[in-house]
Formats: sequence, C-alpha cells, structure tokens
Amino acid sequence: MSSTSFKKTDYGKLVRFQIPSHARYISHTRNYFFHLCLENGFSLYDALDLKLVLGESLSNVVSHAYEGNSNKPIFIDLHFDTERVEIRIRDYGRKTEPKDLKSFDLNDYREGGIGLYLIKKLTDYYYLDLSVEIGNQLVLIKRK
Repeated sequence: MSSTSFKKTDYGKLVRFQIPSHARYISHTRNYFFHLCLENGFSLYDALDLKLVLGESLSNVVSHAYEGNSNKPIFIDLHFDTERVEIRIRDYGRKTEPKDLKSFDLNDYREGGIGLYLIKKLTDYYYLDLSVEIGNQLVLIKRK
C-alpha cells in the first residue's frame, strides 16, 4: 500500500441527498440549500447567489441530461468548510462533453445557456468532472 495520505471527509460538514429529476423538487432543494448557506456563515447575497446557481444546475440536469424524464435520480453533495462550500451534482443521464457546453451570449436574448453563464459569474470555480463513466458530475466551489 502506498504511503500517500488522503484527506478524510469530515461527515459533520457534509450534507448528502437525492432528489427525483422532477422540476417541482428544485424549489424545495434551493430553499433548503439557501438556509444551510446562511447557517454556515455565508452572507445573504452569497446565499442568494448560491441558491440561484444550484437551481440552474439542477434545471440543466432535468432538461439536458435526463431530457425531461422525471423519474431519474439526482445526487447532491454539499460540503461546507470554514472558508467555502463545495457542491457536487451527479446524474446518470446523457453524458455532456465540455465542448457541448454553450454559454449565454449577451447579444442574443433567444440563445440558451444562461444557466451556465450564471454559474460562471456567481461561483469562484466550477468544472465538469470527466472521470465518471456514466452521466455527469458538476463541481461548484464558492468561497465566503
């Protein structure tokens, strides 16, 4: 066995849950996350931004990965730290390639991609984890 040490997860700071891929669960999830952000020291403005980001991310899963299918699972991990929150959203839908991600063009109000635009603007760091073989895992990080 290697002598490499891995950072152990502090389960006292991790919230993990699953919701169905139905739009009606997005609002409840956003509100729950908003209150968790406030309880974990985020400002009101940052908590509102994060609520919006989570809602857009979940909407993208429902619309694009699951193509509107409302009985598929979405797994959400929220890891709160003293300085940040890390959000992991995992689905088992249609795989998204980074080249397929399109962001909002401010000159064309009809084009899609406003969710990704908001994610870029309102988080400190985000990436699509390409290590998963089936589906997608989006990782979002926001510092306090």
